[in-house]
Amino acid sequence: MLSRKNNSGFGWDEHRQLVVAEDAVWNSYISSHKEAAQFRHRSFPYYDQLTAIYAKDRATGKDAQTAADIIEEINVEDVAATNSHEERNDFHGSEADVSLDDMDLSATQPQPESQLARNQGDSAFSKKKKKISDVSDFSTSFNDAAALLAENIRTVGLEISKSITSEVVIQQKSEMTIQESALKLYSTLCEVEGLTEDERYRALSKIPDHPTQMLIF
Repeated sequence: MLSRKNNSGFGWDEHRQLVVAEDAVWNSYISSHKEAAQFRHRSFPYYDQLTAIYAKDRATGKDAQTAADIIEEINVEDVAATNSHEERNDFHGSEADVSLDDMDLSATQPQPESQLARNQGDSAFSKKKKKISDVSDFSTSFNDAAALLAENIRTVGLEISKSITSEVVIQQKSEMTIQESALKLYSTLCEVEGLTEDERYRALSKIPDHPTQMLIF
């Protein structure tokens, strides 16, 4: 959608990382694709990273196909193969009365009908198997990327948790040190010569307001 000009009225908000469109465009699209309603206000913060991972595997242009397109094409090929087989049976039935003397067998030796049907069936099966394999490979790659992303998020979360815990421990130790110093402040003031009782209480009410100076004192 980002690389093509005809986006049916949809666009991409780089700042908010989400798909945008006029209300009329959204309402029209959701009316026929109800499952799309959940993405109207949902952002895709990892779009750029996933694009970088899958850029070489992404189909573009007129030949791009989704998984639904591939399954539909497989079903069409199955119907075409069946019709072709039936037409070939009708053709051989209509030609059954032709004499072998009237046919020129010198140019080529035709394969038996069973062999032709088997070859065509094998070809259709191979194509079907390859397409299903491509869909499976894409699904596996996407799941691997999602698992890797989840693991990275978990690792970052653990590191943040450790950092927060460490800061909390340091803060708690600092508060305990200040409290212990405050408890010792009066006895320390009593050791200072020349201070009256009033002066001690005045100092006791002022010094705790400045924890760093109290620790130095």
